[in-house]
Amino acid sequence: MTDEGSSKLLHDLRSKCASLRSAAELYKDCSPAEKKEMLALMKQAAAGITASLEKLESGA
Repeated sequence: MTDEGSSKLLHDLRSKCASLRSAAELYKDCSPAEKKEMLALMKQAAAGITASLEKLESGA
């Protein structure tokens, strides 16, 4: 992986982690409907992190 590719991947991972952390912090103060939405966002961020790590592992 090139330096540019590594930088992009790290930026992507940091962004997804920040989104996940923010959603987790806000979760406790949400209504039940908002909690469903937050859980969906957290799952999406986690899936994105997993995909990025798999991409890194594969050397792409």
